[in-house]
Amino acid sequence: MMTIEEQSGMQSEDVLGLIDTVLDTHAETIQDGEFPEIGYYGSSKKNVHYSQDKGYIPVDASPSFVDGRKMESAKTIAGVIYGLTRFKEHLEQRMSMSLRDFYYMHKVRHVQDVLKITDQNETNRLINLCERILRLRGSSIPREEFGVVSSPKGTFYGDVELTDLSGKRLNCSSVGEYGWFISSRPLEVNIHDINIDAAVFVEKEAMSRNLIELGLPEHLNIGVGSLFGQPGRNMRAWIRRLADQEIPVFVLVDMSPWSLRIFSTIRSNSIELANIRGLATPEAILLGLTTSDFWGRNGLLAGVEHSLESMTKSDIRCAQQNRGIPAIGEDKVLSRENETMLKKKRKGELEAFKAFGLPLTELKAKYTDYLRSKARSHDVKLT
Repeated sequence: MMTIEEQSGMQSEDVLGLIDTVLDTHAETIQDGEFPEIGYYGSSKKNVHYSQDKGYIPVDASPSFVDGRKMESAKTIAGVIYGLTRFKEHLEQRMSMSLRDFYYMHKVRHVQDVLKITDQNETNRLINLCERILRLRGSSIPREEFGVVSSPKGTFYGDVELTDLSGKRLNCSSVGEYGWFISSRPLEVNIHDINIDAAVFVEKEAMSRNLIELGLPEHLNIGVGSLFGQPGRNMRAWIRRLADQEIPVFVLVDMSPWSLRIFSTIRSNSIELANIRGLATPEAILLGLTTSDFWGRNGLLAGVEHSLESMTKSDIRCAQQNRGIPAIGEDKVLSRENETMLKKKRKGELEAFKAFGLPLTELKAKYTDYLRSKARSHDVKLT
């Protein structure tokens, strides 16, 4: 698999050039007295191919078009031109903007009078459309490369030395109780040294914090990342970077149909963002929680099966829908997990470890045994 650096690598000058090309083309079209149209690649199932080795891959066979002769389409084109103009301005001044910033730029009275934006979902869709329009003219262009960044989500603790976007050199195990807050643009972070044998990414902040408090990163020589639920683009790009450094990537999530989606997003990216490369880590391994932990022979959590909860109607509906998600339904392991949960109609949470009622020293031993045993089953030895 290509590294994230090889998949992207656009410079700000390149992005500015692509933006200028789009703006100049539409200016010339309008000056010639013609209705503008704008092409982009779609984001539905028909526009992607799923591969277990690479995740979701965009299929760029034929683009779709926004036709400026239609009233609603003309509004969309006006929104794209306005957005690209603001992106260009911020890039030239080396400034970033948030998704919320972009929304409020549309609350300017004369802009609102034309575009009539009602909520942030509309401006978020415009940003996504701009990504796809620029992709039609170049390589993968994530919104971060034209200055639109999300608030950093997710942390990483472990013996990894890097220089972040502030220019400061730091070690992820010595910058706070949670570790390093993942940069909004991890591609631009310079990694100097990695001294971990594996990285474990945990769905819930509470468990990742406990692992750090109990000294598991030092004890097992691992990195511990907190996903804070569904991981953002920045976290998924950081996971990809570690995998590119040949660090085994493990993921710990709840045993639920929703958490299967979290893991599948890390491993395969998503259909909607298939056009953005460097967000999939097919090498990622689902360490747990798995149905075999509770119901398998010698299951590591069989002693707390009583902690399992009944699946709600929403959970069951999610599991049924998972059958139609290629990254889950077409994967033997994830499909089996999904079907077992549907059959049992039970779900488990990472907090199940606390249901043993162990003193903290024994709880640390339980976590250690679990992580070592599960890693060993995937041919990775933890110290």
